[in-house]
Amino acid sequence: MKRRTIVMKNKFNKKDHTVAIVSILIISIILNVYSAYKVSSYKYKLGQQAYNYIEEIRQRNEGNLEILSKSLKNGKIKNEELLKLYKNYDVIAGDIIGLWQRYASYSQNELNIFTKIIDTNRIIENDIHGQIKEYIICTLNNEMKNEQSNLILVNEDKSCFEAMYNMAEKINNYFNTFNGDILKGSTGVEKEKKVIKKHYWIDILEGIYGISDDYVDVEWKIQMVEDDLNT
Repeated sequence: MKRRTIVMKNKFNKKDHTVAIVSILIISIILNVYSAYKVSSYKYKLGQQAYNYIEEIRQRNEGNLEILSKSLKNGKIKNEELLKLYKNYDVIAGDIIGLWQRYASYSQNELNIFTKIIDTNRIIENDIHGQIKEYIICTLNNEMKNEQSNLILVNEDKSCFEAMYNMAEKINNYFNTFNGDILKGSTGVEKEKKVIKKHYWIDILEGIYGISDDYVDVEWKIQMVEDDLNT
């Protein structure tokens, strides 16, 4: 009787042990699947935010290109147009910062072998749109304090506007080429899904970064009127 009881206990112990192992495996699988889903959802959300930034950069850059082209052709720019440029560059500068933040989050949540890497040695120096924003607002303030309604594009101002135009044109051409060659002319939801799922927003960020890097050495005319310097 005792022997039969011992045998039955051993059978139950083995059964309980097996059930415990299977339960742990099932829980582990569920947790892994849930974790993978959360990471995937998080990366998709990052991609959505990045896509919105990129589309806003593209649209604002197109607006800048139109204003800059007309201004250089006329040899002057109205204060109202300067203000539009300032607002556009302010948004673009903020969006680029947002893209770098999303890229940092993406890099931290992706395995190294799958991560798209951008050489980011000169991010601070590369804040060209932020520098242009400062140049424009200083210039606009000077024009308003001197009671001028137009900025005449000569000397340093002309050089700055030419650099702004060339960079905006290159970025615009980059967007057009990328849309044609990589996205195959996709639009709307289809375009958004491609950019997000294949992490093309990182390639676009790298493209903008590369173009901007060509203008790191441009000296933007950032100065205030004498009254400001003496206060």
